[in-house]
Amino acid sequence: MLPLWSRAGQIHRCGCRACNVALRAAGRRAMTASRRRKPSFVDVFTACYSSVFATVAIFDSARKESRKRDLDRQLDEARRELSDLREMASLSAAQHEVRDEVGDEVGDDAKDEADPGSPRMTVDQMATVWAQIRTMYRTRPFMKEIHRPAVARACDLVLSLKREHYGCPDESVLRDTAKTDYSYLERMVMAEETDDSIISRDAKNQVQLSHELNNTTHIVRNLLRRAATLDTAPGPSPNFDEAQELLETGQPEFTFRDVDPDRAEQNTVLINRVLRAVLGTPDLRLKEKIGRICYNILVSPYAPDMHSYNTLIVAFDKLGMHAFSDIFVWSFFQERLLRPTPSTYVAILNHFKVTHNHGRFLGVLACLSGSDGNTGGKIRRRHIVQIASSKRLRNWASDTRVRTLTGRWVWEHVPLTTDLIEEVIAGLLYFRLFQQAASFFLTCIQSGISLSTKAAKHVLDGCAVALDWSGALELIRGLANSERRWRAMLLTGDESTNWYLINRIYTLLDLCGLGGSGQQVTEAYLDNLGISGPELCQLLVDLEGQEAGLKQPCFPEMVRDVGDTAGPKSRLLRIESIWKEYVRVRKTTRSIESKLLYPWFPMEFRVAMAQHIGHAAIRGSTQLSQELKGLLANGSGAFGGWVPELASSSCRRADEQQQAAPRGREGAG
Repeated sequence: MLPLWSRAGQIHRCGCRACNVALRAAGRRAMTASRRRKPSFVDVFTACYSSVFATVAIFDSARKESRKRDLDRQLDEARRELSDLREMASLSAAQHEVRDEVGDEVGDDAKDEADPGSPRMTVDQMATVWAQIRTMYRTRPFMKEIHRPAVARACDLVLSLKREHYGCPDESVLRDTAKTDYSYLERMVMAEETDDSIISRDAKNQVQLSHELNNTTHIVRNLLRRAATLDTAPGPSPNFDEAQELLETGQPEFTFRDVDPDRAEQNTVLINRVLRAVLGTPDLRLKEKIGRICYNILVSPYAPDMHSYNTLIVAFDKLGMHAFSDIFVWSFFQERLLRPTPSTYVAILNHFKVTHNHGRFLGVLACLSGSDGNTGGKIRRRHIVQIASSKRLRNWASDTRVRTLTGRWVWEHVPLTTDLIEEVIAGLLYFRLFQQAASFFLTCIQSGISLSTKAAKHVLDGCAVALDWSGALELIRGLANSERRWRAMLLTGDESTNWYLINRIYTLLDLCGLGGSGQQVTEAYLDNLGISGPELCQLLVDLEGQEAGLKQPCFPEMVRDVGDTAGPKSRLLRIESIWKEYVRVRKTTRSIESKLLYPWFPMEFRVAMAQHIGHAAIRGSTQLSQELKGLLANGSGAFGGWVPELASSSCRRADEQQQAAPRGREGAG
């Protein structure tokens, strides 16, 4: 650039003022312009040094960020492992404590057997019950059979015989005595809020906390939407409007419970007390109640935990607000990762019982025993890929007593309590699954699990009142095979209670034709029932021995006499129970036949099955028409001549249908 300025100053001048000024300026620029300085070694070294350090700083920042993420991952894994170790330690400590207590009483050879009077259960006892639950779920009836079960005829004669001959209460009275004790359930939930032995599963990182925030917002939105749908009465609802505005204007802010566990526990106790008080206020309308509940959930510094879920499920079901409790049950299974407490599944089973949802009730039983592959029991699960790559997890999964492989996950079973077992029995009886309830009850007796007298009465009364032959036979067979253990598990120190239980056992024996009315039982009959003769004799001897110590006989004397009216009465009730069993088998057969028409069977098989079903239906219709014709023919004098003609025309139509059926089958073939 400098040579250009020099040459510009040497050009020819015309002498005008403008040229002189421009050329003088160009000359001065050429004289004053400095040449570019060559970079020295110091300059080059400084530039290289700065570039190297800048590159190192960039790489160091990236390495630190990667190291931070790795440390966060390791910290989360360490927290999970620590939580798993705590849970395993608590379970092992409880198991050893029970075994030590039992070992001091019965010796070293029977340490795996728990004290019959102890409310705790060993792992072996729970494993037996879990296996029975899996069996019940695998052999459950079809849903249409549970929805419309076979029942005994409700005629006045049968009802009076059950009341006078067997001393059975009415089904309405039995239902009232089997209602849920919500006061006891609420006390159980409140006691768990301050129980330090209960392990919780809380958010450990920001991702999990954000997940809890989104789920809580979804719960509140569903509560407000259902409240607005159900409560359409005019009038102000300030709390409802405030909760809705708070939800729309801003998100709730939750924090980690691990930061201050004591404060988190106090907050749980306080908010649950407030929630119970709000739902217990009779003067508030529905919108106001839901509005206050949602507002307290949104302004709380912590997301709702399992204790709050238990509180709201029980409180809503107590008031009959099942649409709102169903929101929390669904959130527990499908949205949250909360660990259940001992009262959680008691409340959930009761919820599905009072809402008459037999399908979901059986689904919860599958979750308890590890048979459900979708959600499981929410205790602990591990994927088979994780188990294959870890020796510790392989050892963990090898204990098949408490864990089950379902699908691609190994699910840990839900720990059982006596309250949970009794709720399962109550639900099975509510859905009229008497045989399943009887087998489950006998499994608990044979395992040495102590249940309440109320549960025993409920099972025995349920089978007797319903005239359920299968349930009665299951109970008698189990009591005969229990090797006298039933006396320690059923009988108490109360004479009236013992009298009632022994009376019910005699009732079931008479219903099965195994005792009373002086009837003789043959070996062939016992073989068909699967009962051993010596075991049945021992059961009868034990019953007579227990009855001898009571002030009054456990069964009316007229039932034991021969030639009395008691024999025909007992036979009539047995016929009713057998007829009910026949109806049950017929319903099961029809359910199986309908399942055989599903599209995954071959077309030829489905066509043949449809022809068989149609032919059986026509044959039944023909038989019914003939019976109707004979019945109306005998009463034609009272009804006139049109009755036989009507019956004849009905029979002719049935015969025409039967004759047309083969032609239709030929056309279909």
